Amino acid sequence: MKKKVNSILHIFSDRLFLLFAGICVLFIVITGKFYQLQIIEHDKYANNLRASVERSIQVEAPRGLIYDRYGRPLAVNKPNNVISIDQQVQMKKSELNRILLDVVNLLEKNGDTYLDEIPITKDAPFEYTEGKTGINQFMYSIPYNNEEHRQQLLQMSAGEVIEYLRGKYDIDETMTDEEARKVIALRTEIYKVAYSKYKTVKVAKGVSNETIAYLEEHHDDFPGVIVDVEAVRYYNEPEILGNLIGYTRTITEAQYEEMKEQGYDKDDIVGHEGVEKTMESELRGQKGLERVEVDNVGRRVHTIEKEEAIPGNDVFLTIDLDLQRVAYESTEKNLSEAIVEKLKGTNPKAFSLTSKEVIISMLNSSQLDMRKLEKAEEGTIQYEIYQKLMGKYNNLDAVVKETLTPLQLLTQLLEENTGEFTEKDMLLVFDEQGAIDLSQDVVQAFKTNRNGTTEYTLIDQFEKGTLKPNQMSVTPSSASTVVIDVATGEVLALVGYPSYNSNEMTTNFNRYYNTLFDNRSMLWNRALMTAKAPGSTFKMISAIAGLEEGVITPDTLIYDSGIFEKAGNPAPRCWIYTNNGHGHGNVNLSKAIEVSCNYYFYELAYRLGLKGGAPYGGIDMLTKYVEMLGLDQKTGIELAESPPNISTPYNLVKNQIAEQFSAIRKLDEDKLKKYIEEIVEVMEKGIYPIESSAGESVDEQISYLAQYELKRNLEPVFQEAFDDDLSKVIEGAYKQMQLALQSDSKIYLEQILEGTMHDTKERSLRNKAKSQLSIALNNMIGEHLDEQISTVINEIDIYEILDAYEHAYNTLYNRQIKQAPDSEVVTELKKRLETLDESQEFYKQDMLKKFKTSLINNIANEILSGLRLEWTDGTTVRTAIGQGDNAFTPIQMGRYIAALANGEYVYNLRIIDGINHTKTNQGYVATEPSIYNELNIKESTLKSVYEGMYQVTHGTLGSARNVFKTFEVPVAGKTGTAQENNDEHSWFVGFAPYENPEIAVVTTVYNAYGQGTYGQEITKDILSEYFNLGKEAPKTTLDNMFVE
Repeated sequence: MKKKVNSILHIFSDRLFLLFAGICVLFIVITGKFYQLQIIEHDKYANNLRASVERSIQVEAPRGLIYDRYGRPLAVNKPNNVISIDQQVQMKKSELNRILLDVVNLLEKNGDTYLDEIPITKDAPFEYTEGKTGINQFMYSIPYNNEEHRQQLLQMSAGEVIEYLRGKYDIDETMTDEEARKVIALRTEIYKVAYSKYKTVKVAKGVSNETIAYLEEHHDDFPGVIVDVEAVRYYNEPEILGNLIGYTRTITEAQYEEMKEQGYDKDDIVGHEGVEKTMESELRGQKGLERVEVDNVGRRVHTIEKEEAIPGNDVFLTIDLDLQRVAYESTEKNLSEAIVEKLKGTNPKAFSLTSKEVIISMLNSSQLDMRKLEKAEEGTIQYEIYQKLMGKYNNLDAVVKETLTPLQLLTQLLEENTGEFTEKDMLLVFDEQGAIDLSQDVVQAFKTNRNGTTEYTLIDQFEKGTLKPNQMSVTPSSASTVVIDVATGEVLALVGYPSYNSNEMTTNFNRYYNTLFDNRSMLWNRALMTAKAPGSTFKMISAIAGLEEGVITPDTLIYDSGIFEKAGNPAPRCWIYTNNGHGHGNVNLSKAIEVSCNYYFYELAYRLGLKGGAPYGGIDMLTKYVEMLGLDQKTGIELAESPPNISTPYNLVKNQIAEQFSAIRKLDEDKLKKYIEEIVEVMEKGIYPIESSAGESVDEQISYLAQYELKRNLEPVFQEAFDDDLSKVIEGAYKQMQLALQSDSKIYLEQILEGTMHDTKERSLRNKAKSQLSIALNNMIGEHLDEQISTVINEIDIYEILDAYEHAYNTLYNRQIKQAPDSEVVTELKKRLETLDESQEFYKQDMLKKFKTSLINNIANEILSGLRLEWTDGTTVRTAIGQGDNAFTPIQMGRYIAALANGEYVYNLRIIDGINHTKTNQGYVATEPSIYNELNIKESTLKSVYEGMYQVTHGTLGSARNVFKTFEVPVAGKTGTAQENNDEHSWFVGFAPYENPEIAVVTTVYNAYGQGTYGQEITKDILSEYFNLGKEAPKTTLDNMFVE
């Protein structure tokens, strides 16, 4: 035993053993460490290793700035905290989802918001928050396999889509529906730019410093989350210049498809509407690129290389900000006064307005925020109203609730005077939500007594400026103003009221945009887009035409008897006869302009017609001067504008046929069925076409003379043959027509117009248009009809056809041989009777031709049904006073008045004063004036027209004398009224100073029945600002700051 112990001790004391044991221990330690590194701590060290991995990061370029003509900033870029996700930081989807939820929770905790463009409620049960268009657009931004799959997604409920996205984004089942909904919002933002892994994805903007600080302090807990500062667009005058300057936001899918070839990405910020859109190529900068090293959480640790971004060019407008502000504020003030006047009922010419009408209009104009109402705290009026409203709503039938919202129910109950909700209830709610500002005394009084009307409260709110016309759509609550430098064509001010808020559109688009879709038409710049009849402001053009063509002189006296009886019935009347039962008596040109005598201009236009000759000599002469003054074209301004429409026979046919062609291209099945039924009903009464007159050829004469016998015998054959196929043939014709119009509608329209206007034989414009339309229809569907009709006709017994023709020819032959035995008609009839059996194919083709003629004729009648397609002397004389189909926008009227004022040139209008080229270091380049047309009008003609316009503002009977007679600067002007349905729009156009014009001003107040004076007041305010009236010193400007 002792020997064994000693032997063992000897082994353990041996140096070789000790060395071997040490190696074994070391191996075990190394193996353990290797296991820890490779298995236990693999992810940690793998991520640390990536600190040396390079990243390519796109650097956004600052957008160019926008200034007014004096260098005052209008659109600038402000620093904005953003949170982005680095797609290149690798992690499991489950970890990404957890991080995103943590980010959202942090944002919400600190009162920040995150990007959420999903049109689904945030809480279950999930419902869509937008209509079909918004939902359809959303489906393009989420994962789908193909178009068929996308269509299937469109059929899903909101809850089913959320469930689908939970699966696609691998969202853990432990997350609640509400948490998953938050993650889905951010995952969708990431998915939108998944095509480009080098791009970081913004998930929150305008983030507080508190949130940024937390993320930076706890960066290890938020791998892939990047905090940064970017430039966000900010507008210094967001409403005054809203629909002029536009706004910026993420590029839409449609824009991206148009612009991707120019280097745009799907998440780029671009200009929408206004100057921001039209000057996008100038304002857009050139992106830069950085190569950086990042650590394990995606933070940059080292910049390897940087290609600097280049800012966009700065754009200078011709707009004078001070003048623009005055124009906008005066428009708002005068509209408020007009509404107050109607609430007071002090203007007998204007329709009165009730407080209830104003309140209901506010409800229909997004002034009540239902989300605020829903979340109102107990004890508030909002809470009380919401509880009562939802009590009523929840008791409604389920079918009714599908088509009626709680807000609509509230409006309905208020309109019906049920007493459940009162005007005072609504004003108290508006006050709590900040739409108006009631004093505490008024609030207390309303709470004490909820009944009664509220006119005087609303009047008080208007007069204090706490309630504005842009919060409703009562009339008049919209207007336009344009101010132009007559010597250059520069637009100094342009107001389309109401306007949207550009800052809200840029930073809060989804919420704000949805509040603009109501009768206020906030997105529509009326100064550029709303075309109305010019009314009497057109009379200066008629005066110029009359003087230049020599049908009147300045001293020509025309006796106004009240009713003009030379141009047919209904006889047009002078406005004074309609109002007072008598005419103006003898008037010359100056007096005719001063008192706006319609009769004088009727006679003038009639004389133009006598000189020019039939059928369109008068209107052609008048149109010559309309075109000379630029009213037939857009103005050239660097903004989107509606095209003008001058009242001519050409445009009358063009507009109405074009509208019908457009409708046919978009025909749905129900409308097509209706058209087919209407044509079948007509053709069942008679297919065989009756000709109104004989042609010159023998064939045409025989066809005309034999038509009644042929109709009597062939009509039953037609009806029997097409009894089952008539609807199919008509349907095929319409579908073939749709195909033809999809690709060539403009070509067919031009053919119709050319043929109509060159037809000198036919007097009736409708008949000319129908004839040319029939030719066009034959070109569109003729070959298709030949195939369809011949199939049916080939089934008819040929001897039925031949018997009908033989009977008709025999009857005609016997009649004609007695009257003209040697005529060519008799000879041809004899020949046809002898060869009848040999000409079977000829008679089949003749039947085909007659059926096709009948069908095309009926389709043409259907297309023209209800259209107003006649042009008479009455139309011409009415056009001369600015009625007819004349329609011009305020900007187009502004160019006309500016040209009239300078007397020499029609300028292409411009709103871009110049560009400061930062992208090319070219410096500031001014935009030069551009002449559209030179006026060739005698000085004496202009002088006579000017005198009449001066009398409008200074004469004893001038319609604007009360506003301008004592004004410090002499003004020449003209008022006008455009009637539309039961209302009217009021124009005032003018220029100043009278002797040496500098600016032209056009104002339009829409739906201003009996309240046209307010437009004149707006003009006076603008002129006072421009001429610095009542001010101590002119303003200091920075004009031409970039010009050497």
